[in-house]
Amino acid sequence: MQNSAAESIAEELLYITGKALLEADFQMFSECFRLPQMMETVDGRRLITTEAEFQYTFNSVRRHLHDCGVVDFARTVVSAKFLDADTIGSTHVSSLLGANGQEQAQPYPVYSVIRRHGNTWRIVSSLYAILDNPAYNEALMAKPDYSSTEQ
Repeated sequence: MQNSAAESIAEELLYITGKALLEADFQMFSECFRLPQMMETVDGRRLITTEAEFQYTFNSVRRHLHDCGVVDFARTVVSAKFLDADTIGSTHVSSLLGANGQEQAQPYPVYSVIRRHGNTWRIVSSLYAILDNPAYNEALMAKPDYSSTEQ
């Protein structure tokens, strides 16, 4: 299998997820992922098992990006290769850009596992190496507090 095919699949998922985040389109975003979804940052690891929990995290990340003045991404696949016929390991570097085109934070790498389900490739886990942005890590790890009366 060609790694260029793996890179194309990873690039397409990056494009769609970036567009969905910028346009606040959870439906478009969620179609690129499969639940359960494993997310990991320097602050810990969590397993997202429900669409409601995934949407809560999506909204949390969107709020963080808005608060930081992010209006675009520069995301580049560094490496993507087939681990087996139905699994891709992919690393990309992401930069968050403001209206002036300047980076709003230091670029960070993300390693994702992408699996084929039928004819569709979906992200099943992501490891974010964001070392200098605790608020972003917190947004990624956000989960609803079901014990609270406010939702």
